[in-house]
Amino acid sequence: MKSRFRGRVTRFVCLALAALCVAAFAGLGVRAQSSSAPEMKIVKPEDVKAMIAANKGKVVFLNFFATYCVPCHKEFPDIIKLQTKYKSAGLEVVEISMNDASDPADKAAMAKYLEEVKPSFAVYLASSIDDDFYKGVDPKWAADGEALPMTTIFGRDGKPAHFYEKALSFEEMERDVTPLLKASN
Repeated sequence: MKSRFRGRVTRFVCLALAALCVAAFAGLGVRAQSSSAPEMKIVKPEDVKAMIAANKGKVVFLNFFATYCVPCHKEFPDIIKLQTKYKSAGLEVVEISMNDASDPADKAAMAKYLEEVKPSFAVYLASSIDDDFYKGVDPKWAADGEALPMTTIFGRDGKPAHFYEKALSFEEMERDVTPLLKASN
């Protein structure tokens, strides 16, 4: 009798956990697969501008990437390393995925990738994957829309200090970020 009861309890616990997982995925749609991976919110260009403005006084490392971008995969671990090393000095990473937020397979690929790399910062999904998204953040950006990864580093004054349409090495990131962190508003 006890083993039959224990079996039912075990089955109930497993079913309850499975139901919670399904509910989490269904309700959030873009939530990463693990509590260690950040939740991905869909953002519009004006949201990105607001994040930059809200972080005035910090150095903002704004990076656009996608899971299908091979150079992005090489660069991403260095961005995590940069944030880990300089967050306490005033660095804020804003990471925007250009994966298609309307495509469940693309969102799943992003969730899987985030589960693997475990970034220490929030990752956002762009509301649109066309050039208008970049241009909505800044009209000077992405004339061809094909350059990923794309990075802009903002000084503590909230103004762009560096812009790249290529993967950066950790050394390049550090070279650009450290003087900005030392500067005051």
